[in-house]
Amino acid sequence: MSAIYENQLCYFCDNPYPYPSCLISNYFEKWLCFHCETFRLPINYDIQENGECPICFEDNILIKLPSCIHKLCFGCCKTIYFGSSNYNRPTHWRELTDEPIWPYELNDDDENDPERIKLEEYDDFEEKHFDIEKYDYDELITIRNSLISERPEWMNTEEFINWENRRFRYHTNFVILDNEWNKYNENKTKGNGSCPLCRKKPF
Repeated sequence: MSAIYENQLCYFCDNPYPYPSCLISNYFEKWLCFHCETFRLPINYDIQENGECPICFEDNILIKLPSCIHKLCFGCCKTIYFGSSNYNRPTHWRELTDEPIWPYELNDDDENDPERIKLEEYDDFEEKHFDIEKYDYDELITIRNSLISERPEWMNTEEFINWENRRFRYHTNFVILDNEWNKYNENKTKGNGSCPLCRKKPF
């Protein structure tokens, strides 16, 4: 069932795949990511039948659980093994589309490419001075401005400063979205990860 798909959400974990990916498959109009399908609930999703789910009592497609004889609908599997929520799903950091591209062209064939040397120099500078997990956008700008005199001239050009500002904004948004996503998952209604009828775990 795998192919190259784009802009899909995993039904079980809600994670997005906004870029072309072979790591998500479609079963009965439900998109499942490779991680959920293979490791978290390794079911043969091609084997299914229609019937009444013994948990929600709704007529639906039933899938056989991996370690027992019982069959549940997709919705009950989601709640029991992954968690479900009545709240609106927040934006995931993968859905950020404004990550700024390094402003200088890199020559992949030249180990001594001066632009690659700049990139490595900036990576070291960024790691040393800019803790994106700790500081917000305005704080990062303030820290950067206080270091202008310590930086090489190429880091202080208008073009580079504008790129760096966009990078700070991107990383600040990344941290905000990641925190919101973690809270969303923590507040999901979730079962104990075992068959509700016989209590067997998937593994």
